[in-house]
Amino acid sequence: MPWVFALLLVASTPTFAQQSAPRLISDSPEYCAELAGRFDALGAEASAHLRVLANEGRQLCAEGQTRSGIAKLRRALKEAQRGE
Repeated sequence: MPWVFALLLVASTPTFAQQSAPRLISDSPEYCAELAGRFDALGAEASAHLRVLANEGRQLCAEGQTRSGIAKLRRALKEAQRGE
């Protein structure tokens, strides 16, 4: 009977092909630009507050403070996607 448990365990484990590809995140200016583009693609859905937050993120990225800029851009994007 222990072999049944092992069989169930193996059968229920997703294979590598079934798992989604990991998303790479970096603190590069290119990632800043990608996030800014994704935010811009939302268009009018974003509130004024979120547009200000995204612009602050862009400014920080332009000043070389990519980690802080990315954090603000990701927050703005996440909140805009939730509809806040």
